[in-house]
Amino acid sequence: MIDAHIHFSQSMGAERLKEIIKEMELEAIALLCIPKGGAVPVEEDAFAFRSSCDIPVYIFGGLSRSIYRQGMSVPEFAANADAELSRLLALGCTGIKMLEGKPDVRKAFAVPDFDSEFYDLFFNRLEREQIPLIFHVNDPEEFWDSEHVADYVKKAGWFYDSTFINNEEQYAQILRLLANHPNLKVLFPHFFFLSNRLERLAEILERYPNVRIDLTPGIELYYNLSSQQETAKQFINRYQKRIIYGTDIGARTLIRTDDVLLSLEECRSRVSLIRNFLETRGDYLLTEDGYYVVERKPTVMHGLGLSDDVLENIYRQNFLDFIRKN
Repeated sequence: MIDAHIHFSQSMGAERLKEIIKEMELEAIALLCIPKGGAVPVEEDAFAFRSSCDIPVYIFGGLSRSIYRQGMSVPEFAANADAELSRLLALGCTGIKMLEGKPDVRKAFAVPDFDSEFYDLFFNRLEREQIPLIFHVNDPEEFWDSEHVADYVKKAGWFYDSTFINNEEQYAQILRLLANHPNLKVLFPHFFFLSNRLERLAEILERYPNVRIDLTPGIELYYNLSSQQETAKQFINRYQKRIIYGTDIGARTLIRTDDVLLSLEECRSRVSLIRNFLETRGDYLLTEDGYYVVERKPTVMHGLGLSDDVLENIYRQNFLDFIRKN
């Protein structure tokens, strides 16, 4: 099994992550580098962890946010983004992680439109060299809905009013980007936040064969899929070679500005949430555990009971295919 979506900084405790790796019997992991507390780069921590780890560690580096400055010309931005890409590849990164499609990050750092000429050189190179890109775009749709957004979301600053980019506008930009770069090797985490609109997601996957998605929670993903069990199972079986396993372990710790050790209990909760849903045949009760499943009423989940062959693709083979050089 390969966990293709983990976040890490040294302050979390390397031994704690190693304990989870051993406990979950992982044969490899991918570390996705986003700045700790939104400010401090973690690539150096990721490479230090890799050098001390007994299994393969694939690192997806993040572009320095210093390249996002108001008033930059297109040639200046393009040159800076290309230099950042070269720097990360020279470090030994397997691919690139972009969090720039998360609306609060995009607003805070004046990120240009993804389908604009600012990004042409960058995405041309990713496509030409087939560099794997893990690209966070949008958030759960209720984050734009003042009536249904949860209190913890508001507290985190993730309720998006009219001062943030609208999710549909951002989807439109990404679709235009894919139309201009149809061979971009890209993975959109969290089911591209379209777990409640599987027909729409299927259209995108059909149109762009190089697009992948992952099963990393957002917890809403699992409630959405459970509520349409048969449709979800058919979808996953159909696109079983385009879906990748990941847990987002370390995410809640990494976004904090203070130093907090990785919670082993939360890690286990994330893994259980995902694997129980994918592997259980029939119904089971999902209840709050106080670690990852919180502020949720007890819910009867309709497990998918996926076959061993499908699980092998999701848990392992699809990530290896994603990072394989053509």
